[in-house]
Amino acid sequence: MVFNSIRKVQRYLGLVPPEPLTSLDQLKEYTEKQAAFVSQVTLYTYIKTRAGTQYPKLFENETYLVSMKMARWHIFGAAVADLAIFYGALMVSRNAATPEQAKSLAERIITAILSDYDQDDIDPGEFDGMIDRGRARSEVAAWADLAEGANAFQSSADALIRWAPIADELKKQDEEIVRNSIHMRWIGIRREIKEILVPEAILTGL
Repeated sequence: MVFNSIRKVQRYLGLVPPEPLTSLDQLKEYTEKQAAFVSQVTLYTYIKTRAGTQYPKLFENETYLVSMKMARWHIFGAAVADLAIFYGALMVSRNAATPEQAKSLAERIITAILSDYDQDDIDPGEFDGMIDRGRARSEVAAWADLAEGANAFQSSADALIRWAPIADELKKQDEEIVRNSIHMRWIGIRREIKEILVPEAILTGL
């Protein structure tokens, strides 16, 4: 138990390499963790930047807190779908999976994570919409075009722009910077996935 805790801390600090992703369960856990990290950090950083010294006071405003929680979940759902699509695209680009296998993998991850989330911040039906949008993306995904760069990660950027509780006129001014900020968060994660994803092992679980 103590050893596992130490390993987690060491891994968090980058002192040991991340474990290979060899199963669907590992992939789901990794997806949830990274999606939560990116969605929260990018949202709160954007709000803090715009609010400046007024940022702490926002947490005293119940109405604004509700808006932040709603935004966080919608960005999280989009981030889950982005990662799921990226896994499939990476496998197809490596000739390790067919487009149909990539579609099946993406849909399973999206559904498994978002179908029964324990939260009371937003209507559970909102998660059904996230699942439907993710599945719809997998139906028409141009897998060969999504394995490199930020191509697979547009949904989370779109969600950040749409749902961030910032005035629309300010979001229009900030859009390029905000999109770049979330894409920057994904760069290291994409690089890590390319190193630790083991397609052959994962596909045996489909």
